[in-house]
Amino acid sequence: MAAEESKIKKKKEAGEKEFHLEEAFGELEEIIARLESDQISLKESIALYGQGAKLVSRCKEELTGIEKEMILIDENFHMEEE
Repeated sequence: MAAEESKIKKKKEAGEKEFHLEEAFGELEEIIARLESDQISLKESIALYGQGAKLVSRCKEELTGIEKEMILIDENFHMEEE
């Protein structure tokens, strides 16, 4: 847990924006809607696809971190029960 807090602190010091899954999902929905429309060029479609791929990758990283944290919480809970 301390390692994760250290990562967050370093990102804030570097001026990186905090990542929010809900916002990322919203952005992905917007990207999908734009890709599904007939109003954009091939070049713009490729750029949007790249943005979407990066967002999906970042979401996967975030969800993996959340899953690990939940496993630790569960393990700690079960240790306290014993």
